Amino acid sequence: MAKLLSKKTLIPVSSLLAIGVSAYLSIVYFGYGLSASGLIQNKLNQHMQLTNIYYFFLYLHIATGIISLVIGWLQFIKPLRERNIRLHRFIGKIYSGSVLFSACSGIFISFKATGGWISTVAFLALSLLWLYTLMKGYRAIVTERNPQHHHRWMFRNYALTFAAVTLRIYLPIFMLIFGFEHFDAYYRIVAWLSWVPNLLLAEWIIRRSRLFKT
Repeated sequence: MAKLLSKKTLIPVSSLLAIGVSAYLSIVYFGYGLSASGLIQNKLNQHMQLTNIYYFFLYLHIATGIISLVIGWLQFIKPLRERNIRLHRFIGKIYSGSVLFSACSGIFISFKATGGWISTVAFLALSLLWLYTLMKGYRAIVTERNPQHHHRWMFRNYALTFAAVTLRIYLPIFMLIFGFEHFDAYYRIVAWLSWVPNLLLAEWIIRRSRLFKT
């Protein structure tokens, strides 16, 4: 298992998935517009009132989420950190700012989550943990001057960022198995499934693999 989760496989696979999902989100939300989103159509079909403020925060959440998803994995490439620390710090600032805006806007839009309060709690917890791990990662490097702790916290943070990918992996699978009739019911499961296993896996990698030994 540890060999499968080595840097030689983990980073390339993660980067491809991150870029692929980011391209998809960019095309759907910024190319075709919100009307092309099945999740938005589902909310409208249920007569959910979506205000202009909601749409603003949704776009902010998606745009900054895409940025953090696309550039986050670059920070775990050791040669990049060691050979160009300025670039590493520059990317880190952009990533951190993107996560901050995406998480804060995510808190707002979570209250309109598909699936009701169960999904709301899931996405609210995700946003709060996203902010918490970012804060811990920032404190580890700025205040404590501990690169290893910083690396670990930011790895946890990117595992939560990666929820944007895993949600869009699980959701089509559930749709193929259960169809559209019970969409709201299984979306509640996917809301938790999109990030909890990510965080657990990240913790397992941190504790068991050699990724954080050097």
